[in-house]
Amino acid sequence: MKDYIEDYATGKKLIVRPEEHYRQEFEHYLIDELGYPKKDIDIEVPLQRGSNKKSEAMDIVVYAASGRHVQDNIRIVVEIKRPGIPYDGQLKSYTTATTAPYAAWYQGYDADSYSPRYFYRDMKKDPTKFNDILQLPHYGERFDEIGKYRKDDLQPAKNLKSLFQRIHFYLYGNSEIKREEDIAEEFIKILFCKILDETLPDEMAAFRVTPSELETEEGKTKAVGRIKGLYSELRKNPSFSDMFTDNKINLDDESIIYVVSELQEYALLDPQTNTDALGDAYEIFLPATLKGDSGQFFTPREIVRFAIGVMKPSWRKHESIFDPACGSGGFLSIGLENIRKQMFDAYKGRNFSRDKMNSLVKEYAKNHIYGSDIDPLLYRIAKSYMAIIGDGKSNIVNEDSLKDTKKLPLKFNKADVILTNPPFGTKIDIVNKDTLDKYDLGHKLNEDGTVNKEELLAGQDPDKLFLDLNLKFLKEPKNGQPGGRMAIVLPKEILSGTEGESIRIRKWLLKKARILGVVDLPREAFQPYTGTKTSLVFLERNTDLNSNYPIFMSVSNTVGHDRRGKAIYVKDNSGEDAVDSDGNKIIDNDLPKILDEWNQYEKNHTLPENSQSFLVNVDDTKKGIYRFDAWYYDPHKNKIVKKLEDSVGNGDVIEIQSLRDVALDIFYPGRHKRNYVEPSKDSVPFYSGTQILQARPYDLKYQPRDYKPAQHHFVKKGWILVTRSGSTGRVVMVGDNLDNTMVTEHVIRVIADPQQIDPYYLYAYLSSTKIGKTLLDRGIYASVVDHISPQFVASLPIARLKPEKEKEIANKMKKSLELEEKAIALFKKGNQEIDDDIL
Repeated sequence: MKDYIEDYATGKKLIVRPEEHYRQEFEHYLIDELGYPKKDIDIEVPLQRGSNKKSEAMDIVVYAASGRHVQDNIRIVVEIKRPGIPYDGQLKSYTTATTAPYAAWYQGYDADSYSPRYFYRDMKKDPTKFNDILQLPHYGERFDEIGKYRKDDLQPAKNLKSLFQRIHFYLYGNSEIKREEDIAEEFIKILFCKILDETLPDEMAAFRVTPSELETEEGKTKAVGRIKGLYSELRKNPSFSDMFTDNKINLDDESIIYVVSELQEYALLDPQTNTDALGDAYEIFLPATLKGDSGQFFTPREIVRFAIGVMKPSWRKHESIFDPACGSGGFLSIGLENIRKQMFDAYKGRNFSRDKMNSLVKEYAKNHIYGSDIDPLLYRIAKSYMAIIGDGKSNIVNEDSLKDTKKLPLKFNKADVILTNPPFGTKIDIVNKDTLDKYDLGHKLNEDGTVNKEELLAGQDPDKLFLDLNLKFLKEPKNGQPGGRMAIVLPKEILSGTEGESIRIRKWLLKKARILGVVDLPREAFQPYTGTKTSLVFLERNTDLNSNYPIFMSVSNTVGHDRRGKAIYVKDNSGEDAVDSDGNKIIDNDLPKILDEWNQYEKNHTLPENSQSFLVNVDDTKKGIYRFDAWYYDPHKNKIVKKLEDSVGNGDVIEIQSLRDVALDIFYPGRHKRNYVEPSKDSVPFYSGTQILQARPYDLKYQPRDYKPAQHHFVKKGWILVTRSGSTGRVVMVGDNLDNTMVTEHVIRVIADPQQIDPYYLYAYLSSTKIGKTLLDRGIYASVVDHISPQFVASLPIARLKPEKEKEIANKMKKSLELEEKAIALFKKGNQEIDDDIL
């Protein structure tokens, strides 16, 4: 079955071919960035050479503005190729047959692409000479106007991500600098030259390069000299001087000219510049080491906007916003955008000029927006980000927030709103004793969550120390009013882990702050950089910590992208991408719905019918192991528990017991050093968690039967095995094939008490799809790899039926397992006969 796509420019239905993706990309560039009307664009246009009208077709043509769609009125000819195909003379051949002064050759920005290439030919002086140019003109722009920009004529940028992507592609492939970090540093230098130029009073832009300058070496030198002059001014400017210690731009002249040619036409500081994707745009330049090894996973804009929507930093209340691990500035910049919108709405009827409104925003940022980051490159990116959004740069510092809080731009107990995503997900423990000693969570916690100040930890995860640090910065409650509030991204392990430390941290947290809400995020939230499971936690400093208050909870299923980072869309009933009233695809992101439910809850203290969200009393979280993750309490997943409880006395169900009440033991052995040997009568198979699920496991390993470190790994017939990590919650009964073999420690052993329950009935119950699987899924915890604990398995509710009914089910399961064992034995026998007959 062929796939079809609707052409962006013409609306024609096209078969999806390998190069079609690149044609659509270039059409977006022509229309969205250069401003050419769709009505002046056509595709697959036959090229007429003499009497032959059908043998050749131009991929894209842009007609002159008069509206005549004829060959002698073409302005731009575009040739599209797949990556890897070198440039040839076909484009020039096509263009020569027309009157088009411009030509473009494009094959995307893949690793093996050669494009883009742009050409101009002077139709009056020399129509056969194709001159390389760095950019196509905008709609209505003459060739001699390119680069001659008055600042009032600069246009807001509509697609910064695409713009930055083009620049990154060029620099990485053509500049003399090859290290990703260095390319990013040099780009930030030139970007700030652009920002500085826009703030200077001169009428003409100094940040420019014209086609005529590109025709001579003298002209190129003059253009590059203007940019280097701006950089010298930048280093003298007190607002920017601390950012750049290097006294020169290290890019070669050709690369400088290219970057200037791409940026020069835009007004980056214009309020209409589309900054929604600016954080994503900056990530294009960030090296992989800043996307994973340091635990600095950048927060998707959907999550940032949701967190700010919940926290609602208030302009009228003059609330401050702080992020002590601000990275590229996503929370701060979008927080300031939110404040800007509040101000513009408030002054809507006052007829304030744009400059007046911008000065109000700048003043607010100067006094109320604060940030810090340890990485110098991210610090520079955050400052440039904030400069484009509306200043705030003077309150962003390049410091280790955990190490020396005195160097931060804000003092303890001063933040109204903290919005942050601290480093997490990698082994980057803080081990400095002076740093650890500053924090409660740098010390061992007692069982009740109080701090043992006498015992310092050997190391601690930075996300936990940042949680501690942030609570210190939040304003204290006064006069019966709540204090500061916080939205923080945390690994789900902190909220759900069954290890002692995680439980103690949760008890400690309840003594420090009121939990307003918990929203579990899908695993894809921070992919492709990390698969760590995370939650957004909303906290408030409050004196009333002992009452049984409700916590808003929700489980987000999608945040608009898949595990590869690609956008995902809502599907209609036919499985096609759904569109809105304007014909645009609808991003599949349920956070706006959850925000609507939060807003109703905040206003009315109730949730709408059929709500995705739900309320959990804080006292209910204190039962058992103090779990705070929303997934655990989700009533949509817990319906099965209620049904079980309601079924008692109806039909065959006579009571509900905990699994621990009908089991002799529930455990898994400790890890041992593997000692693999060849198969023999003195060795036994050693099964992995995956292999116990396979009817005919491959690549089995063996260990000595009398190997002492592995003696606790033997399993016995009649035991029930539950996988506890990876493919979590899968249930297997030990039969003759697994009896007296060894099984990995990644599998929980459940030894049923035959005096209390038939093991085969218990196996049937735990392995059932609607009951057993649902119940086991509720216990999944951890951050990267799913886990389930013996403690949770022990707490599972087991529906007890009338004895004769349980016996009936047990007999059926026993018979089915016997048949399965016979089938496996026949299979092995057949395999063995093949081996014996052939070998």
